[in-house]
Amino acid sequence: MSQENPRTLEQVNEVLTLAKLTEEDIMPTSQAIYFTDNIYDNNYKFLQLDAHLMSEIKEGQTLFIKGADDEEVVICSETKTYNVLEAETSNSLLLVDGLKFTEDVKNTAERGINKVRVYGIFFDYLEAVAAKPHLKKLRNMLEGGIYKGPEHEYSVKSENLLSITDLNRVIQASNKEIDDAIALMDVVEINNKIRLLDFEYHFRVLSFMLKLIDENSWQLDHIEYEETANSLSDLVPTEIVNVLFDKYTTESKIIDGVQLYKYKEDKVCTFFAQVLLKSAGKFNLNEFLQAWKDSVPEGMVPQEEMLYGIAIIDRKSNPNVIRAFDEENLSENIMERLNALFEVKEKWSVPEITPYIKRLATEKVDANALLAKYARASKQNDVKYYSAKHAK
Repeated sequence: MSQENPRTLEQVNEVLTLAKLTEEDIMPTSQAIYFTDNIYDNNYKFLQLDAHLMSEIKEGQTLFIKGADDEEVVICSETKTYNVLEAETSNSLLLVDGLKFTEDVKNTAERGINKVRVYGIFFDYLEAVAAKPHLKKLRNMLEGGIYKGPEHEYSVKSENLLSITDLNRVIQASNKEIDDAIALMDVVEINNKIRLLDFEYHFRVLSFMLKLIDENSWQLDHIEYEETANSLSDLVPTEIVNVLFDKYTTESKIIDGVQLYKYKEDKVCTFFAQVLLKSAGKFNLNEFLQAWKDSVPEGMVPQEEMLYGIAIIDRKSNPNVIRAFDEENLSENIMERLNALFEVKEKWSVPEITPYIKRLATEKVDANALLAKYARASKQNDVKYYSAKHAK
């Protein structure tokens, strides 16, 4: 309807008569819609949000839109990440101003006309869809500032060092998801910069720490933090000792008011397995198992399940061999990841494959559901295995 010729109550009544209705059949306020000029030429976009994002906005929280020129756009709250997808609709969507709802007009005493202006007509909209955080480039960004020890700091360029604020600004994930991802990485914060620990330096410092067990005749669950930190103070920065002590120990008991700790057997054994595997492409399995057993502190017993997620054992070869196969090197795409897994090994038991899948799981779809959807299950000697969905 043209705004130069606004609708009158008389015209509304004529329409009611034609529709065989009376004034009592409608609300006191009638609403007349007017289309503005250039309704198809505007810069607006509709964005559909779920309950979580809406509640964040209503509570005054900040939402972050992230994405470089070569990336798809995501929206992040403090705790969740959403992909922004374009969707089409068969029904026209109108952008209006001044529209009144039932609650606004039902108690109006006198009849009247409310003018509603339409500023745009849309046949598509954007939808924020809950997604996994996009964390693939997190490690790549930290690679430029690897910490190799104080003696190597002279060669590190300051522009390559990143703070958590820098990472939050660029990584397509919520602040919490970035914090959680960093917590799983071997990093240390030095002068407010997040630094990846060099693998060789990591091994050297952990070896220093474990050597104190024999030097102090400690039992494995009688580790003292103060003695560890003091003994290494001239060799290793305190920040590094603290990070690795937190990573590899847990509280055990208190004796004479002193909190004692014990080393986490699975984490220590797994790391020493990585050290051995890093030095060779393929390793004779029996030789590896013996070397692995000899490398860990006395009293710790390596178990095969400690290798899940970091190595592959090939029992079809003669002799059996093992080689490194780290989960963090795989694609974030579930199909690409499974293709890579089934390319190196035809069949996987559930315990073997789960560590390679669980990072792609969501609140609604766990690792078992992903495997059930994208892989084929079979049983052999009452053991469940997964293979490629369309394997021969």
